[in-house]
Amino acid sequence: MKRIRGASGLGDSIYIRPIAEHFLRQGDEVEVMSAWPEVFLGTGATVLPFRKDNIDVLAHYVQGKYLTNTTQWQDICRSAGVGNLALKTNWEVRNPALVARVRQQAAGRPVVLVHGGRVPMARTDGFGAELLPERRGFDAVLGQLSGTFRVCVGKAAQVYPVECDLDLNGVTSVSDLMDLGVTCDGVVGQCSLAIPLAEIFDRPLLTVWASRGLEPGRHPYIRAIMPGKVLSKPTSSHVMDSTDDQTSAMLVNLGRNQKKTAASKAIENSGPSIHGIGVCNSVHT
Repeated sequence: MKRIRGASGLGDSIYIRPIAEHFLRQGDEVEVMSAWPEVFLGTGATVLPFRKDNIDVLAHYVQGKYLTNTTQWQDICRSAGVGNLALKTNWEVRNPALVARVRQQAAGRPVVLVHGGRVPMARTDGFGAELLPERRGFDAVLGQLSGTFRVCVGKAAQVYPVECDLDLNGVTSVSDLMDLGVTCDGVVGQCSLAIPLAEIFDRPLLTVWASRGLEPGRHPYIRAIMPGKVLSKPTSSHVMDSTDDQTSAMLVNLGRNQKKTAASKAIENSGPSIHGIGVCNSVHT
């Protein structure tokens, strides 16, 4: 028996799914401590209410938080003792009607999930508020993606609205979110659950990063939340929220002409192109 937990958020449970599947493939019975049982549908794992004690496997990034030569996913794998495990999973769509409705409304445009304008880490005490990107940074990126079909997802209250073509905020289940993640053409988000959602399905990801969180004098925990640490896939990139409109346009357009990763090519071959958002680059901090 392997009893597993990570951190308590939805994104944290998405990270745990491949680890649970790893132990299941080895023949272990698996219990996962999670507040998000739908993440583990189809795995065969038993999901119990989240708790911190009485576990066998800790799949958490905190022990490697300040290491500069690893990614967050590598830290989770090291903590769980699973070696160099791939961040991927198979997911069977459970709400095909929702996926079909989104595609129909997109009318051939690439479907881009948008998750932003949220209180970072869903904290109520204000800690980490500087991880919220400035609205103008989000607006600049989404303005350059006006030719795509932008679908707003998530449940938490928004600090500011983000531009979208279809607002599904607060109306989808966790299973619906996973359905949209595996069938979309790309993801745009702040540092949030958008990252594991895109990366576990090898979807191109463009993260709008808050420059305030990287300023000198910030809490060490906050300053350690850097793009080079948190982003784990070659299909993931970021722009800073301080990027002006002209630079944002250059970054988005640059992606159209860059060499695509194997994952990006596979995605483009299987559906509409997202215009290279997963290969846009900016200065990594």
